[in-house]
Amino acid sequence: MSAPVKWAIAAVVVALFVLPSWASAYTISFLVSVFMYVALAGSWNLFSGMTGYASLGQGIFFGIGAYAFAVSTVLLKWHPVAGFVLAAVVPGVGAVLLGFFLLTTRIRVAYFAIVMLGFNEIAKTIVANIKAIGSSSGLTIPPLPSNLVAYYFLLLLAVGVTAIAYAIKRTRWGLGLKAILADEVAAEVTGIGTVAHKMVMFILSAILIGLTGSMVAWYWSYIDPYMAFDLMVSFDMVVMAIFGGVGTVMGPVLGAVIMSVVKEGLSTSIPQFHTIVFGVLVLVLIIWCPGGVIQVVHALRRRLQGSPGAAAGGTVR
Repeated sequence: MSAPVKWAIAAVVVALFVLPSWASAYTISFLVSVFMYVALAGSWNLFSGMTGYASLGQGIFFGIGAYAFAVSTVLLKWHPVAGFVLAAVVPGVGAVLLGFFLLTTRIRVAYFAIVMLGFNEIAKTIVANIKAIGSSSGLTIPPLPSNLVAYYFLLLLAVGVTAIAYAIKRTRWGLGLKAILADEVAAEVTGIGTVAHKMVMFILSAILIGLTGSMVAWYWSYIDPYMAFDLMVSFDMVVMAIFGGVGTVMGPVLGAVIMSVVKEGLSTSIPQFHTIVFGVLVLVLIIWCPGGVIQVVHALRRRLQGSPGAAAGGTVR
């Protein structure tokens, strides 16, 4: 990442920090949604994008984090800060248990995606039948003192997830993940601890997604199993990461931002058909540019710089 790009990103982050002083309530609400999707897409990318183990049920940790926060603050009467801690710990422990069950048994990548999807539905059913935590009726959470709490929390989380991805890419650990992505068997033969690499990234992804879920639950002021473990949460983070550029640092950010803007525009202009149009648009763009939006950005930059490899787009990081 070049120095001008770093300065541009820093300027955008600073602008977002001062923006609430003059922005409308609608703008704040929209940006809270954008930050949520950036954090989710980036967290999914930390594991699936860097290891090749695509998970279609990573939203299970969103639901676990949301319920951990709701139970701790509503039923146990804990301080919200303690709720956030629990919302990080419980998904992390869940990831350890699922990781030992799935990642140490050399389950095939395709099967991993399906099994995670199944676990998400199992968790939804279990929570919906536990009366002590509201069952299918859910839990009402005391409202935020201000929506700016969610705004700044999710902004920091989105920036943090992206910074973590950038830092990992620059370490030997990142090289190990790159080797696993290319050929896991070959990586293991060369001495790379493939299980350890996958487990650490799986747990890290779960913790960050759980934290996102906890704040979103507080922002919504209500949570039930069908909201917390909604499959669309899992699908959205996957599609946004792929659309932006899976396995890259800025790809999930661009994917989440662009898709959030397009989704909002379509829902207000053609509310009856926006879901269909949005789905077709995403499908066409992914087929047209499988490397994601980040590939287009880098191709345009090479073209402007006069690079002979501009048309090909190349691999981006």
